[in-house]
Amino acid sequence: MQRKVTISSKNISQKQWANLMLELNLMKKSWAPYADLMVETPGLKKIIAWGTQNYDAKTDIDSN
Repeated sequence: MQRKVTISSKNISQKQWANLMLELNLMKKSWAPYADLMVETPGLKKIIAWGTQNYDAKTDIDSN
């Protein structure tokens, strides 16, 4: 059975939205042994890439 949750906000800043997406990604990873969760939003891969990069990493995120 598929279940779906929709989260929306009219008054959230870009930084708050990015932080929310990173938190949901952490939850998704934590729940991996119990359920296959999917988070879908435009730009999610870029948000996760920027939010999880190491400061000493020499990679270019825009090329991914």
